[in-house]
Amino acid sequence: MTAVKNITFHFSGGDSVSIRTTEPEEIVQMVANLSDGWLQYDDIVINVRNISYLRITDAE
Repeated sequence: MTAVKNITFHFSGGDSVSIRTTEPEEIVQMVANLSDGWLQYDDIVINVRNISYLRITDAE
């Protein structure tokens, strides 16, 4: 069974958004490969230019 993780994206304006996924490495790789533009995951669209950092934690 694959573990579910939370990824919290923190943005330069102080906002944050969290998603749950079983593939955090793939999402981190997608963000790392984009220097500009948008990343869509399920119903969330993220402007990768504004990401300050992200945090991966175990889902509760």
